[in-house]
Amino acid sequence: MNLIISERGTFLALRSERLQLRHPQQETQEVALRDLETVTVTTTACTLSAEAIRACARFGVQIDLVDGLGSPYAKFSSPYLVGTVSTRRAQMQAYLTPVGVEVARHAIRARLRNQASLLKYFGKYRKEADPAAYEALQRALPGLTALEADLDAQQGECIDDLRDVLLGIEGRGGVVYWGAVAALLPSDLAFPGRLGRGATDPTNMTLNYGYGILYARAAGVLATAGLEPFAGFLHTDRPGKPSLVLDFVEGFRAACVDRPVLALLGRGWRPETDEHGKLTPETRKRIATAVHDRLDTRDAVGGKRFRLQNIMVMQARRLATFLRGEGDYPVYVASW
Repeated sequence: MNLIISERGTFLALRSERLQLRHPQQETQEVALRDLETVTVTTTACTLSAEAIRACARFGVQIDLVDGLGSPYAKFSSPYLVGTVSTRRAQMQAYLTPVGVEVARHAIRARLRNQASLLKYFGKYRKEADPAAYEALQRALPGLTALEADLDAQQGECIDDLRDVLLGIEGRGGVVYWGAVAALLPSDLAFPGRLGRGATDPTNMTLNYGYGILYARAAGVLATAGLEPFAGFLHTDRPGKPSLVLDFVEGFRAACVDRPVLALLGRGWRPETDEHGKLTPETRKRIATAVHDRLDTRDAVGGKRFRLQNIMVMQARRLATFLRGEGDYPVYVASW
């Protein structure tokens, strides 16, 4: 279960082995710690008791604080869940070897395949209902597939030698994918193409907030797997930039955020903003709920079905074993 705190004036306390959420104008809510996986705080006007934070750490419940744009700015978790050294040593060494190149290549491959999977998912409902959109999706799919051949053709001993070329392939894939997404969206959204931080159109503001929720979750699973979230391969290092998080989420953006966001917008829901142009608390909660609900859905891996958030955990552990030279790092592709 995922708990979202979005109302101003909310107080989170501990009562036995249950978290008690006291709302200013609503009934008190209680959640058993054993049933909880994350707490996401989307408001700056709430109070978390030290006892509640300590209990969450003891039960392995991650607390994420995200700002009005969806960017995580703080996290509470137990330091003892990440007390490994060998994995991080291997991660740092891999940066200077072909292993780092493979991790970067994996990020792009996972992104391309999951973008194609999502286009297929939306396409199967539009063949009859919206032939024009269906044709746009069908034209995009070969382009995404062809980029994998370009990806495989790039060889190098160190990621620094190949990063610009690999990012170029990723960028070309983005042009194809977001061009197809534009054909899916209602015309009133006036989608200008994919824009990051600072975007003011409804689609990108919603996506950016959803990605922030995903980044926070990814940072937690990577750290728990013994990895350093700020030491990536495809994305360059910069103070305050969680580059490995950005690498890792490439394979989960389409399945975990794009799918629920595009579904919301396609059904007529529109984000609301305040007088400062920021998403309202109600809108932030709606987006966070949609992403968390999606992370709770199940998908097949190796003949068994797991929740998407557990698949993220599995992939983080596989990345760790791959960096240590102890196993493979297969690409996860969401079902469509």
